Amino acid sequence: MALIKGIGVNVDTRRVNGSMKKLWEELKFFQSVGFDYVEIPPAGLDVIVRGRILEKRLQRFKDILSDFDFRYTIHAPDVINLRHRTNPLHYKVMEATVRLAGMINAEVVVYHCGTVEHSLDLREKTQKDAEVKALKRLAKLAAENNTVIGVENVGHSADEVLEVIKRVNHPNVRMVLDLGHLYIVSTYRGLDFYRQVSRALEYTVELHVSDNFAESPQTYQDVPNIESFQFVYGIGDLHLPLGEGEMPYTKLLKMIRESSFNGIVTLEINSMDRFKDDYADSLNLLRRRLIGRNGGLK
Repeated sequence: MALIKGIGVNVDTRRVNGSMKKLWEELKFFQSVGFDYVEIPPAGLDVIVRGRILEKRLQRFKDILSDFDFRYTIHAPDVINLRHRTNPLHYKVMEATVRLAGMINAEVVVYHCGTVEHSLDLREKTQKDAEVKALKRLAKLAAENNTVIGVENVGHSADEVLEVIKRVNHPNVRMVLDLGHLYIVSTYRGLDFYRQVSRALEYTVELHVSDNFAESPQTYQDVPNIESFQFVYGIGDLHLPLGEGEMPYTKLLKMIRESSFNGIVTLEINSMDRFKDDYADSLNLLRRRLIGRNGGLK
């Protein structure tokens, strides 16, 4: 049976946009709903600038966190790509993020698995090797800071991320399994979604959960990548509350509960303007299905 350490929620980079006041307000709201963990985005707080941690901003940040009893994870900036060894700032920013995790006792640092940039004059293998080499170095830093780097699937299959993790081969580099991302990728590429989930759970330190309609933006390239239009068409990683899309959560949560998963479950709803009233329902559903009695969902 799964051991759920707690259920968390994300602070979205664009929502706080550098405002410590907005961060405090979101934490206060999440406290009222009853979450255990909060995932913090350094890119939204201006604590890290050009790979350096700003002490003045850091102290304000830590003062705000001290008002609450949450446990924390950190989501590294989405654009970090450790496969791009030609840009050393990617590594420098990731290194600072891991150090920041140690300063706030964050248990996981979420890193988006890298992508191959075909415009670079570097072979695909060279870029992938660069990511593995960087993660091996960062794994030691993560161990020193009592945190774990979780490599998240974005446009990847679970198998592609597991290949990276197995090559790094370090207990402080695990997987963050994003079910929404995997649902879209599996449907678009014709992969067995449940098989991918099953393979990944053994290596997963954190789950990201939200809902969508499994529609890849690559199928609808005439629809602009603008949130309001994507909602209207139901395209892409919409980060909907559970039950608002078509993900098969009845089966998924049963699989998770019966698996050997041992970690954190994080609800990712990015548009608080649209869904502020829905956080509690999604949290309660996760608690019923993963920790307590059964509840109802399609």
